[in-house]
Amino acid sequence: MCILSFKKTVFFSLYAMLLLFPSSLSAQFKLPEWEAGVTTLGGFGGQAPFWIISNNSGKYYTDRNAGAMEISLHSQKDTSRLFDYNYGIELYGRAGSNEDVWIHQGYAGVTYNNLIRLRAGMWEEVVGSKLPDISSGSIIWSGNARPMPKVEIGIPDYVEIPYTRGFAEIKGVLSHGWFEEGRYASNVWLHHKNIYIRIGGGFPLNFYYGINHYNQWAGSSPRQEEPYPDDFDAFLRVFFNRRANPDHPGSPEGWVINKIGNDVGSRNVGVDYNNENYSAGIYLQDVFEDGSGMRRQNFPDGLWGIWLSFKEEKRLLQAVTYEFLHTTHQSGPEHCMEEGLVGNDNYFNHSHYRSGWTYYGYTIGTPLITSTFFNENAEFGTENNRVIAHHLGLRGYLGGEVLYRTLLTLSRNLGTHSRPYDERRDQLSWMLELSRPVNFLNMTAGITLAADRGDMYGDNLAVMLSLKRRGVLSR
Repeated sequence: MCILSFKKTVFFSLYAMLLLFPSSLSAQFKLPEWEAGVTTLGGFGGQAPFWIISNNSGKYYTDRNAGAMEISLHSQKDTSRLFDYNYGIELYGRAGSNEDVWIHQGYAGVTYNNLIRLRAGMWEEVVGSKLPDISSGSIIWSGNARPMPKVEIGIPDYVEIPYTRGFAEIKGVLSHGWFEEGRYASNVWLHHKNIYIRIGGGFPLNFYYGINHYNQWAGSSPRQEEPYPDDFDAFLRVFFNRRANPDHPGSPEGWVINKIGNDVGSRNVGVDYNNENYSAGIYLQDVFEDGSGMRRQNFPDGLWGIWLSFKEEKRLLQAVTYEFLHTTHQSGPEHCMEEGLVGNDNYFNHSHYRSGWTYYGYTIGTPLITSTFFNENAEFGTENNRVIAHHLGLRGYLGGEVLYRTLLTLSRNLGTHSRPYDERRDQLSWMLELSRPVNFLNMTAGITLAADRGDMYGDNLAVMLSLKRRGVLSR
């Protein structure tokens, strides 16, 4: 399977789909909305505070004094079209000790009948969170890292299962992605699929269950001379979560005994309540990386949450969430198949893909499992995946005009089973973000205050100022 030919196939498919419907696309071309902004950050301590760095799509680094500029164009969704299309591009640059400029987002896609969507490129996304702006982050795909180049097809929103009269609904996607270069293993691919079912329809209570399956596969590594399997047979084994082909020269022994590649996944289960005044719910996002996790031998590991959102606009308290993160069990401290020990799941680390479940050094899942650029020993993979954390997030309006968002997180960090910290590291991280329109400038001005105190990320304090302006391109 050739990367280049696969990319060409997908992008030419998108292009062909656009050409097939010229009457709906060219006659009423959608001009994009645009946004431009500048940000400046200043502070004290060893680094930028945790909630400045985290869950911001990899835009902010550890520099406590830095600046950034961004400009973007994005089309809007049009549900009146049988074939709708969307596109977007965002250019981002930051200044500081880690200066860089990159295309942060760039994508194009088509949707048929508000049902099936095909898209390709890089786009910001969060998978699984109910209120992502005030959450500590979805356990598997949180929006902590930069957008990854992918191609994806699927049903992104719930649709009715036939003959259930709306009582049962389903959604799901299938995607293929590419990890960045400069990792321990090169030319690594991403496989992702998920499926969700929701039951309840128009009743106040709805129950949902979903499973997310990710796999890092293919590529080559200093661990062995032969590249890892990347043919169609390997894809089928990844898709169906099977063992590697023992006849393939690139199959490590452990993959033949267990599973091919690096499996990472979660099951999302929850109950939502909805009435005319508010919505609320409870949920669990568990985590698994092998059979013991699938069998829930790692209980109670996962992200446990409760949320409440009011429908009245511009309330003092618009939405609130509380989350409890537990990742310390990991099916036990030791792994030895010969002795029947199936523990040390070692979340987001892997012996062959040693850069782990990261992208450009940022943890792809919950940022409370520490990103690798925080590592003290300059090694691949995270040094801290055994965490207990309490998180509170609030959003609302002050005086009906000033939008606020605040996060407060208390975490206990233990390192890993294989390399525990000498002493546990407790950390308190806090953030308050305020923003309001400035009408005479046609802009939105914002100020963010953030602070850390503890042994994990140190004692830090910072202020971030931002100005953003939005508009729509005219003909």
